[in-house]
Amino acid sequence: MRLQHFLFFLILSTFLSCNQEEGIGGSSSLEGYVYKINHYDDNFSFKTDTTPAIKEDVFIVYGDDDYSGDNDIQTDRNGLYRFDYLRKGNYTVYAYSQYATGQRAAIAKKVKVSRDMNQVDTIFIHTGKAYGTAQIKGSVYALFYDGSKKIDEGPAIDADVYINNYGEDMFFDRIRVGDQGFFIFQKILPGRYEIWTTSEDPDTRKLTPVKQIIEVTQAGETYVLPEQFIVKARA
Repeated sequence: MRLQHFLFFLILSTFLSCNQEEGIGGSSSLEGYVYKINHYDDNFSFKTDTTPAIKEDVFIVYGDDDYSGDNDIQTDRNGLYRFDYLRKGNYTVYAYSQYATGQRAAIAKKVKVSRDMNQVDTIFIHTGKAYGTAQIKGSVYALFYDGSKKIDEGPAIDADVYINNYGEDMFFDRIRVGDQGFFIFQKILPGRYEIWTTSEDPDTRKLTPVKQIIEVTQAGETYVLPEQFIVKARA
């Protein structure tokens, strides 16, 4: 009888140990690196620089649990993190990228913990004012008048160009045309926009908006207006 009880508890203990859920209470560890891709502001080329993510929060999810964000540690100066005392099973680790708007997006990696030390694929997160944005490029060409007589033409240097969300009256940014007649709006989120400048009537000096509409669908791209602005201006 005692032998039967012993065998029963031995089988039960073995069953429970083999069916423990993921979480703290084991002898395994997992580790990996987080690198930060920095998207620089005002570079006109979407240049990036990749560096170790120092003191970055890294979160772990046990099995099929929700992304609660309660279990986290920070990376060291090399971007390394490590979770200890884990049971065998499936885990997800993640860190956050941050858009220019402040919104965050989780970058996750899954790993199966099956030995004492387990490696996680490197996590690359993104940050910077230009991350998640695009650029819009165009040009303005001017016909210069003295009274009602055209006397010259060329790039509309220093002319104002405006951008507003399509369907809205107020512009949210204004830039000046450069020496070659070109302009670039930076840090533009995906969406539909109205780009415009003004043309001046040589006789009445009345300013008339000249507009183009463009759709920005993907970040990290430079969108070029399909037509050059041609305006009239006083010499």
